[in-house]
Amino acid sequence: MADSLRQRLRRSRRSHFVGRQRERDLFRETLDAEVLPYHLVYVHGPGGIGKTSLLEEVRAMAEARAFEVARLDARDLSPTPAAVSRAVTGAFADADPEARRVLLIDTYEGLAPIDDWLRRTFLPELPGDTLVVLAGRLEPAVGWRTDPGWRSALAVLPLRNLSAEESEAFLEAEGIEGASRDAARAFTHGHPLGLALVVDHVRLHPDRPFDAAEAPDVVGALLSRFVQDETDPRRRLALEAASLVRSVTEPLLQALLGGDEAHAAFAWLRSLSFMEVGARGLWPHDLAREVIRADLRWRDPDRFADLHARARRYYTAQLHDPAPQLPQTLADYAFLYRDNPIVRPFFAQLREAWQQAGSRAQTDLGPGDRDALIAMVRRHEGEASADHFARWADRQPGGVEVFRDAAGGVRGFLLAVALERATPEERAADPVAEAAWETAGAIREGERVLLFRHWMDADAHQGVSAVQSLVFAATVRQYLATPGLAVSVLATHEPDLWGPVLGFAGLSPAGHADGVALFSHDWRAEPPAAWLEGLAARTPQATAPPPRTQTPLVVLSRDGFEEAVREALRAYARPYKLRASPLLASRLVRSAAPEAEDDTGRIHALRDVIAEAAALLDASPREAPYGRALRAAYLQPSPTQHLAAERVGVPFSTFRRHLGRGMDHVVEELWRRETAV
Repeated sequence: MADSLRQRLRRSRRSHFVGRQRERDLFRETLDAEVLPYHLVYVHGPGGIGKTSLLEEVRAMAEARAFEVARLDARDLSPTPAAVSRAVTGAFADADPEARRVLLIDTYEGLAPIDDWLRRTFLPELPGDTLVVLAGRLEPAVGWRTDPGWRSALAVLPLRNLSAEESEAFLEAEGIEGASRDAARAFTHGHPLGLALVVDHVRLHPDRPFDAAEAPDVVGALLSRFVQDETDPRRRLALEAASLVRSVTEPLLQALLGGDEAHAAFAWLRSLSFMEVGARGLWPHDLAREVIRADLRWRDPDRFADLHARARRYYTAQLHDPAPQLPQTLADYAFLYRDNPIVRPFFAQLREAWQQAGSRAQTDLGPGDRDALIAMVRRHEGEASADHFARWADRQPGGVEVFRDAAGGVRGFLLAVALERATPEERAADPVAEAAWETAGAIREGERVLLFRHWMDADAHQGVSAVQSLVFAATVRQYLATPGLAVSVLATHEPDLWGPVLGFAGLSPAGHADGVALFSHDWRAEPPAAWLEGLAARTPQATAPPPRTQTPLVVLSRDGFEEAVREALRAYARPYKLRASPLLASRLVRSAAPEAEDDTGRIHALRDVIAEAAALLDASPREAPYGRALRAAYLQPSPTQHLAAERVGVPFSTFRRHLGRGMDHVVEELWRRETAV
């Protein structure tokens, strides 16, 4: 007799079933046991993860062992005790009363209203040799796990995505090759339904590799599995926001959503079957994240851009606080750029590194560390480099940060040299230090220059690793927390690897020395606050900071600065004379007018900061005469200083004294602003 269509469909589905070896082994052992080790197996996972396919596999295994099998779908049942009782009784109506039984119930979340009744009343009344398998999106309710009776009779099977090997086997069996196979694995992360939909899409479009951005049909089909019929716009926005970030907490969700609805939205996200819960918050399963994010980017690019910008601003605000969470904050920030052409090549390795980074600790140089670190440098960089490290470590031991594993073993380190503290002879003994000092240019009293001279992982040297994530977190901490930092220089033996990333972060190539590439940043030209604002402004596809159109920064000595301020005061009333002022290219003016594109804007800014400094004198009765003298002589000048003295009502000698003190005040106030960090 010919097989029925139902039988043919079942056989075809089973022939495409891959993976789930652990789950199949559990069911096989359970079905083969003389006495059932479990009476209930609770399978749960997000939509499309393969719950229904697994139930079909269990049905086949049970039927092959002569079990009587009944399979129900909660979507076909009314969630009432009477309806469920009738359905189960009817399903086993023709069963052999002597045979053992398997009851399979799919889409179990549909029976949530009668979950307590099923647990307390209905299932306990079934024959003792009946195996019940429930499959749904949600984890079992607390009652199943806290009931002493069910705890020993229950096995919980959370379904996750297929492994890389299982995904490869599935795609190979379906004849998907080359770039499409790689793209399918990357997009689906092993999600079974995702793989099946991609296979279907590739077969319909065999002339081009799979690209999720060009497959809204695939994205739409998967999206319906994850969000179903959710129409509340605030919930949808919360879900879209969670898809962009590495993990979401309630404060972050508040920043992304605005308003005061974050608490309710966070609670709703936590209830979703495809959301993971961990120490760092909530995050969607990989495919759910990709699908929701891809749909948002395709459907509403303006909303995508707005949420991305809000997330950037939130993380860069966190960077202002160089706390122990800095490595995680940097990882969160970098996650926003996982599709960026600069970040993408690193992302898989960085992701693994971040997961490992939590076990690392930072400490100062300890007993026995010096010799271990010297040996590490010698192994990776040679004897000469080891000698340079030993010299700097002896002269500036506080500049060494050691990164350890959980057992206290040395996994890597960072050595930062304060070049302004080094003698000319010490700098000259190290070609890299000498080149970095020259890169820094003119350095004023109180300013600091940091050279990140040596940094490495014990095994990977300067390759991508967990230690490198801590190295860069440590450099950022020093950028933000070093008083008077004028210039920082980072030396690397791997410029081809790190150059694009450093450029993305705003560091500029600064030449080579002794086979080492240098990358620098002038913090006087772009102070930390402006640098963080620049990071927050990076769009998802940005490959570098916006190009600088300003003239190079002019670094004046204290005497040169004072002379320039006095000249600017004398020229204040004739702005055209200020075009030659070196102050227009100073940090003082650049900070006051960062958007100024020409001399006219910078002249306005220079006049404003001079007027602001002079106005401070008015706050003190003792100093107010100095301010009046400045206004009468320079800011709102009289034809001569004698007439200016008459105008303010003091003898000319007193006027000259007041004017001198007023000029001294303006010089000191503007110098404070010029050199402030």
